Amino acid sequence: MVVEKNDWQGYSRILKEVLNLEFSPVAISCVKGAASQGDSKKIRICRAMLDAGRGEIIKIDKTNNACFGAAWHLGFHQIEDPKVINMVKKFVVEGEKLFCSYEALDKLLSQMEPAPDTSGSYFLLSPLEKSELKPDLAVFIVNADSSCRLLTLATFIDGNMPKIKIGGPTCRMSIIYPLVTKEVNLSFYDSTARKICNVPADKLLISIPFQRIPAIIDAIDKCSAGSAKIEYPQEFREFLQKRLTPQK
Repeated sequence: MVVEKNDWQGYSRILKEVLNLEFSPVAISCVKGAASQGDSKKIRICRAMLDAGRGEIIKIDKTNNACFGAAWHLGFHQIEDPKVINMVKKFVVEGEKLFCSYEALDKLLSQMEPAPDTSGSYFLLSPLEKSELKPDLAVFIVNADSSCRLLTLATFIDGNMPKIKIGGPTCRMSIIYPLVTKEVNLSFYDSTARKICNVPADKLLISIPFQRIPAIIDAIDKCSAGSAKIEYPQEFREFLQKRLTPQK
């Protein structure tokens, strides 16, 4: 698959065509400085990923972020007041009813990498083909078939199984975890975000650190999860034929 080295617009075209994607891959960059929004519209990043996949360019920082949880999970604010922490935990356990106990919630939180301090930064989201900056991440809004093919293309490169973590908040697991660890990750969206954002029932998120994307593009015409045809070497065909031939 021949494309220019930094042609992420070209990458988007190829990936959308090969994987039959309904949404554009979403380019996400964490940029130092203020977002300088044109208006004061509040934005939820879980919905912004869908909107960016549909063509919008969106900036989110601590001033226009609409989600209290995302303020913490994205690193815009640190929650240090014990009263606020306990209030949030009570909402998650007794309000959202996402965990059976505070102990279960604490166990999940202990398994999540700390979010970096992004209080002086903003997140830029755009369709990959419109991104003016080299992205930090490419997030794919995909069905099960396309997610399987993407994960296969990612492991085709080196055989390293992605250290996938699921179950946490959408923004933490689809943006911060792959951003911090450089790991490919899968997120089903969290249950609350799916309801609030009307996420299509068949869609989930695959997040890929952008430095891995050129190798995935290069693998497309070599891997059967891309466009390569499955072939049966002669000796394997003979072996299968022998197994299927009734013994006299």
